[in-house]
Formats: sequence, C-alpha cells, structure tokens
Amino acid sequence: MTPRRGLLALLPLAGCTGSLVEETAGTPIAPLVGTGFAALHADNGGRPGPLLGSAVAVAPGRVACTSHVLPRGDRAVWLRRGDGAPARRVPVLARSPRMDLSILGDGEGLLAPARICERLVAAGDPIWAAGMPGIGAKVAAGAVEIPDAILPRFGRGFTARMAALMGYSGGPVVGPDGRLRGLVAALPDGATANMLALLSGLDLGGLAAGRDRRVFILSIHEVTEEASRLEGVG
Repeated sequence: MTPRRGLLALLPLAGCTGSLVEETAGTPIAPLVGTGFAALHADNGGRPGPLLGSAVAVAPGRVACTSHVLPRGDRAVWLRRGDGAPARRVPVLARSPRMDLSILGDGEGLLAPARICERLVAAGDPIWAAGMPGIGAKVAAGAVEIPDAILPRFGRGFTARMAALMGYSGGPVVGPDGRLRGLVAALPDGATANMLALLSGLDLGGLAAGRDRRVFILSIHEVTEEASRLEGVG
C-alpha cells in the first residue's frame, strides 16, 4: 500500500435509470457491464422501487455497493443486471461501520464476480467507469489523479478526473485490461451544482464539468478486505 496522500471534502453521488450495454460496447468495461454490474433499486413492497445507484459483484454470491445510497433499515434491495435481465430481490448482508460500503447477497448467481486488478493504481493510469444517469453518458473515461487518498466516512481509495455523473455511485471502475480498480463513491462539493441536481433530478453541474470533474473512488483492495472482515464478524 502506498503512503496516504491527503483528505478530500467530497459529496455523495445519487442514482438514476438506464441501460448500459450499447453505450459501453467497445470499451474495456463492456464485458463487466453485461455480467457483473447491476442497477440497484429500493424494495417497494416486494417489487423494484426507485433506482438508488449501482452495484458490482466482487465474489461469488457477494455484491458490493456504496452504503450512502441504501435506505436506512432496509434489509433487501433489487438488482437489475446491466444486460437487462429481470431484476431480483437480494438481502443486505452487512454495512461497514468504517467505510462507505455495503455487501449484498446473490445466492442465485445473478451476477458473475468481476476480475479484480491485483496491482495498485498509479497517477495517469487510464480508467473507465459505468453508471446509470438519467441524462448524459453512461460510461466515462478518465485518468487517475491522486493514487492514494482518504475521504473521512468514505474510506481509502484514489481520485480521478472523469465525466462521472450522479447515478454512477457504487458503479465499477476498470483499467484497460477490464479488471476492477474500485467503486465510484463521491464527487467534489459544488453548492450550486448540487442544488440544481436536487431541483431538476439531473446532474447539470456534472454535464457542464465534463472530464474536469474530480471523482473519489473506493479502492477495490480496501473493498475486498472490508468485505472479508464483515463476512468474518457476520
């Protein structure tokens, strides 16, 4: 693990709807979108409710998402795979008290675990992220900016400059080899842009910022270590 580089004051992302298969075609993240990625929906009386964000399988039967998108107290959510397969109701197995991470169950094997990159990211590494914005691109390309950063209450990871939008939260970030580098977690605090998003439901600030937007990404190594710890105490 490289030395810790700094703290960032960032803001959570929220979720919207959409399909990813066509837009991600030809990018390194495309294979993961159809197998290990899912849109995350609230449980509305035993049926899929509002879209909350995104999720990605990190181990057989285990799916990771960011905790800040989950309704408090809910014990189940719905996952809809990126290729449009029927949504399935899954349990919320654990919520980390140390970082912005929750683990969901997937006993029926809706999602195939993503291939995980073993090496740490470096400044300048090209990356791709996928998400579910209501308007705007469903895939974003960018580059690692700060390879090791800590965001209080969110955890440890890295920052990147890329056009990720509200709706990417919990979504996968991969490198050129398609292997998972982390989960999209938060974006820079911008009071005006945030207010516009709250009023319109669209991430207008993100659309305007484009690839200049700074995004905080939870390191996949931190995610898998915390998932194992939660499994051990569960």
